[in-house]
Amino acid sequence: MALAQVNGARKSTPSEFTVNLMDDGVRHSRPGAWSMAVLMVAACLAGCTNTAATESLPLVPAAGPGSGTIVWLTDPTAETATNDVRQVLADAFEQAYPSITVNLETGSVSTDELRTQLIRQLASGSTPDVYDGDVIWPYSFAPAGYALPLNKYLPHSFWNTFGTAGGANSGASFVHDMTYNGHIYGVPEYIDEGFLYYRKDLLAKAGLTPPRTWEELEHDALVLKSKGLQYQFVWQGNDYEGLTCDWYEFLADAFGGLPAGASPATELDSARALKALRFMQGLIAQGISPPTVDTFEETNTDSAFDTGHAAFMRGWDSAYANATSGANALSPDQVGVEAPPTFQGQSGVGWSTLGGWGLFINPRTRNLRAALTFVQWMAGRQAQWILATQYSEIPANASVRNDPTVLNRSPVLHAAASTRVVLRPSMTDNYARLSAVIYDHVNAALRTPNSAASACLALLGAARQLAPSVVGRRSCPGANGGGR
Repeated sequence: MALAQVNGARKSTPSEFTVNLMDDGVRHSRPGAWSMAVLMVAACLAGCTNTAATESLPLVPAAGPGSGTIVWLTDPTAETATNDVRQVLADAFEQAYPSITVNLETGSVSTDELRTQLIRQLASGSTPDVYDGDVIWPYSFAPAGYALPLNKYLPHSFWNTFGTAGGANSGASFVHDMTYNGHIYGVPEYIDEGFLYYRKDLLAKAGLTPPRTWEELEHDALVLKSKGLQYQFVWQGNDYEGLTCDWYEFLADAFGGLPAGASPATELDSARALKALRFMQGLIAQGISPPTVDTFEETNTDSAFDTGHAAFMRGWDSAYANATSGANALSPDQVGVEAPPTFQGQSGVGWSTLGGWGLFINPRTRNLRAALTFVQWMAGRQAQWILATQYSEIPANASVRNDPTVLNRSPVLHAAASTRVVLRPSMTDNYARLSAVIYDHVNAALRTPNSAASACLALLGAARQLAPSVVGRRSCPGANGGGR
C-alpha cells in the first residue's frame, strides 16, 4: 500500500463525514431531519431530465458514509504505470472507510470505446455505481439519464474546491464543463492537458535544446533524422476524438488563440486552419512523423517514445508516469516535459487542449450513500495528493494543484503551471457529431500528406457539413472543380 508515500496527507475518518441534502442552498445534515430530507430528495429528483431513470433511486440518509460494496468503472489511463493508480486509490479509500468496499471494473483503452461500453451498461440498468467519464460527456449523458445531478446532493461550498483549470493564463472552469442545463453531473477528478515530451538523452547527443516553436521542432527533427533516428515526432492522428484534441492545439497555435465567438465552421474555413493542417501533413511528408501516424492513439505514441523510436511526442500528463515506470522504465533524466510549442511570430507558449476526467454516479445505483462518500473523498486532499505526487496527474483540487511541494515534485505539474488551454466546442448536445466531422476530415487529409488540395478540400468539406450555409471564400488549387 502506497499511503506511506503521501507526505502529510490528512486521512478522513468515517465519523467526520456528512452527506448533504440540498434544497435552495439549505443544508440538512442532522439525523432528525430524515423525514424532511425524504421529501426534499423526491423534489430534487423530480427535476431530472430522465424521470424513468431516477424514479427508483434510493434515498440518502442525512448523515453517515454508508456501507457495502460499490463498483467503480475506471478509465485505464495509467494502466501501464507501476502500482496502478486506481487500485492505490481504492485501497486508500477503503482504509479511510472500512465499511465500504470498492470493486474495480476496467473499461476499454479507447475513450470512444469506453463511452460506447458505458452507454450499453447504463442503458441496460447494470453496474457500475460510479464511473470515470470524459469532461465532454455531460451534454450527452445527462439528457439520456445516465448521470445523477450531483449538485442536488453535495453543498455549494464543495464545488469551490476546484478553482480554474489550466495555468496562470487560463480562467477555464472544470466544474462549468461538467455542467448541463444548470446542474453539475460530474465531480472533477483530474485535469488533462497536452504537452510536448522530449527525450533529453537523444537531444543531448545531437547538441539540441528543447524547441520553443513548431518550426524549431521541425528543424531539430530533421537534424535527428540525419543522425539515423527512425522517427522524430509522434502524436495522435487516428480517426477518433484524440485527433480533435491535437487539431485544436495546432489550430489555436496558428491563430495565436482561437478568435472569440467564432463558430467551428468559421474556424475551419480559414487560412489559419489551412496552415495548421498543412503543417501536420508536412510532418508526415518529410518523414518527421511516421507514415502510419494517421492510425496512432495514445498507446502507440507512448510506445514509440518510450522505446526511443521518437525523440518528441505530443502526450497527455499521464504519459510521464507511463514512461518512467514499469520494467523498461526511462529515468527522469531521460524524459523532459514542456508546454507545447507555438508557431513563429506568436508570443508565449503554445496551446494545450483542456481535457480531464470526472466521477459520475449511475442514477440506478443501489448504494448512493457509499457512492457519494467515494466521489467526495476522491476530490479531497488525500486522493488528489496521491494522483499528483505519485502519478503526475494534474489534480482537480485547486489547493493541491497549487501547492509548491506538488509543483516541485513533478515536471508535468511544473509545465502545467505555465500552459494556455484551448477548449473544444463541447457545450452542445451535438458535440459527438461535430467532433466526428472534424476528425474524419482531418484524418482523411493526413492520409494524403503531399496534397495541399486534400487539406483545403477537407477543411471546406468539414465546414460545410457543420454549417451548410457557409460558403468557402477560398479555392483549392489543384482540386477538380476548385473549392467551390
